[in-house]
Amino acid sequence: MNAPDPDLAVVLARKALARSVGLAAFVYGYPLTETYRTCAMQTAPQAERRAGASHGSDVRAPLNTLHHAPRPSTHEDRDVVTPANDLLYTIAWVHLAHGPMLLTVPASSRHPGRYFVLPLYDAYTENFENLGPRNCNPDGETVVLVGPGGTVPESLAGHRVVHCPTDLVWLIGRILVGDESDWLAARALQSEIRLAPAPGTVLQGRPSAVEHWDGPLVDAMAAAFENGEPAAQVAQRFFTNMCRELAEAPGRVEDRALVAWFGQAGLRPDAAFSWDSLDEPAREGLIEGFAEGVQLVGAAGRNRRPKPWSMAPATGRYGNEFLGRARTAYLGLGALATSEAVYAAAHYDAKQEPLDGKRSYTMRFEADDLPPADAFWSVTLYDADRFLYPNEIKRHAIGDRTPGLKHGADGGLEIHMSHTRPSDAANWLPAPAGRFYLILRMYYPREGVQSWRVPALQAQES
Repeated sequence: MNAPDPDLAVVLARKALARSVGLAAFVYGYPLTETYRTCAMQTAPQAERRAGASHGSDVRAPLNTLHHAPRPSTHEDRDVVTPANDLLYTIAWVHLAHGPMLLTVPASSRHPGRYFVLPLYDAYTENFENLGPRNCNPDGETVVLVGPGGTVPESLAGHRVVHCPTDLVWLIGRILVGDESDWLAARALQSEIRLAPAPGTVLQGRPSAVEHWDGPLVDAMAAAFENGEPAAQVAQRFFTNMCRELAEAPGRVEDRALVAWFGQAGLRPDAAFSWDSLDEPAREGLIEGFAEGVQLVGAAGRNRRPKPWSMAPATGRYGNEFLGRARTAYLGLGALATSEAVYAAAHYDAKQEPLDGKRSYTMRFEADDLPPADAFWSVTLYDADRFLYPNEIKRHAIGDRTPGLKHGADGGLEIHMSHTRPSDAANWLPAPAGRFYLILRMYYPREGVQSWRVPALQAQES
């Protein structure tokens, strides 16, 4: 009997270590990489932005520049998954490495009753601040955004200061808007949002990890889980970008030990990281761990018994909940903190069957049991690809401001979802011929929202 080869045992052990590191590093690093990928895509030079933009995409602009989307999102907008359809977005990628920036918050007193919020996200998708009517001067104010280690100029003493966890910050401003007749008034508020360098700040180029993004600007989850690209190819691209991003955007102090452990398989924060510097056992293990991480994030929440609605217990602020952060980045990048908005998702009907356009569905709200939100609520329908579904009446959502809805004699509200247009389309939310899902959004959620039961969809065969 031959003795075991000690060298082979070591190689297999090192590959197993790299596999475990690859799984953990994917879950931890996916939101970070999605942030940088989206920034690289939306701040690309003008020719690239025009060539790569989805039809109707109008949220792309240079770094440190506001861009105001002039209309709500439709099926043509495909930069970020699961967009809302009842908001005007104001987007900016802010880079604070070279000094503070000044963000002007509009005067809510000039736009009474108009919901808006200016959420700020760090490079890890943490919604660390929400500026708006609830915490800003009703007459408007200018806020100083400061990066890690940054200082505030003496000339700005007395201004509100927001200390940002990372130098790269994503502003995703949201302004409530109705139908086209309301767009002009919403744009008036939107135009009051301003972004400018603070005194002494000299704007420079994009962050290195953005400027030198490795490979095509494709979501790693979509490439590996949905499009079926070879895991080795996607893993190499993913881990190369992640290590370069970690060098620019170190995570929380509490996460430093975890990131140091990634180094046991060769994944270290390094602006010049090269996949080729890793040996074969490390590369093989990382590729396997990457594939497992993709499956884990894609399946998160599916391992329990299907139910009609799943309400997110926490979004926007995650602490040590790395898997929840990654799952949210996959399904709804840029989710707000639950103090601002609560989200519920429906992938199944009342009988735990997947939602499918081959059937028609009814969702009924009783008159005294509407979604518990003080600002507004809406139910939005998404195709299986996580984007809005193109349809003949150009309707993507139904909510408390949808014009022309018909309520029952008792005040209740029924929403009808089907691929085939019903005889009465007043309350119809068009669905694709195949699988789809819904997101219920509740802004300024009331106390006790987590215990509120969302009405299940009742199915009828079409």
